[in-house]
Amino acid sequence: MKLPIPERWRQRWREWLDRRIPPARQIELSHRSIFIIPNRTGLLFTVALVIMLMTAINYQNSLIYALTFWLFSVALAAMHFTYRNLSGLTIAAGHAYPVFAGDVIELPVRLLASEKKSHESLDIGFPEQPEISVDVEKGDSEDAGLSYRTQQRGWLNPGRFRMETRFPVGMYTAWTWVSLDFSVLVYPKPEWVPFVFAAGDGGEELEGAPSRESGNQDFHGLRPYQPGDSLKQIAWKQLARGKGLVTKEFDSDQGATCWLDWEVLAPANTETRLSRLTGWVLQAQQNGWKYGLRLPGTEIQPANSEIHKDQCLQALATYGLPHGPLSGLPHDKVAGAS
Repeated sequence: MKLPIPERWRQRWREWLDRRIPPARQIELSHRSIFIIPNRTGLLFTVALVIMLMTAINYQNSLIYALTFWLFSVALAAMHFTYRNLSGLTIAAGHAYPVFAGDVIELPVRLLASEKKSHESLDIGFPEQPEISVDVEKGDSEDAGLSYRTQQRGWLNPGRFRMETRFPVGMYTAWTWVSLDFSVLVYPKPEWVPFVFAAGDGGEELEGAPSRESGNQDFHGLRPYQPGDSLKQIAWKQLARGKGLVTKEFDSDQGATCWLDWEVLAPANTETRLSRLTGWVLQAQQNGWKYGLRLPGTEIQPANSEIHKDQCLQALATYGLPHGPLSGLPHDKVAGAS
């Protein structure tokens, strides 16, 4: 299908930017990644210089000549300093935490200045998102959080954000378009519907499936804490008494198992099934149940821990997508691409 002319130009522009400023975890700004043009103030200043030059030529006035060329040199110096305010700045992606589709994520960006110069009045933001202004002193670094509203599940590719400055005179605008690899997942948007377990009839709970929250089950004993144990099961009183970090166990945990199965949600479409399974994973985790997840080609054994929950949500987020962030996906196949 032939794309409209404006969209073809945008696509060529994105491809040209990808060649000139490739996506990366970190980038140092240089002449290849900085663009600069006179803004409205600069254009008015240029018109004033032209008028002064014509006046000087017409009247052969040396004083006006001198003033015109002196102002012209000021304009050239202003262009150099505006470019220099971005040049040499290093921009790095920070660690972002997964969110659910439709949520606003705050993407951390670290700005690092060299030992020789500061960078002032930097405006940063994604298109159609709020901008923030940052100053970075020489030899120092600053962290900035860029807001971005996610659109769909998968490895997040928010596209390029813009950084611009008009410092110090305001006659020029220098800017860059940067694409950082944040390597963060967007989970499917959860949909809250009643449970349907793998072998049960519509809406029924299976025999042996958990029906009580862990807080109401029979206490069995304590065991040493293991990474991934739910915070709700940690014996905080034992910790306060200086007896170390231990986890409470309950009798019913031994047999309370359920499966969250892709097939029981037929004939709903793929995204609807993923959203409902996401809601079930969150509910089962909150209830303290042991739950497993079955997807076509993937089976995660029953357990209950924060690590297990993250494993299930990651499987749901990446279902049907190539592995790894920015793994050669076209822009319309990854979350939030514009």
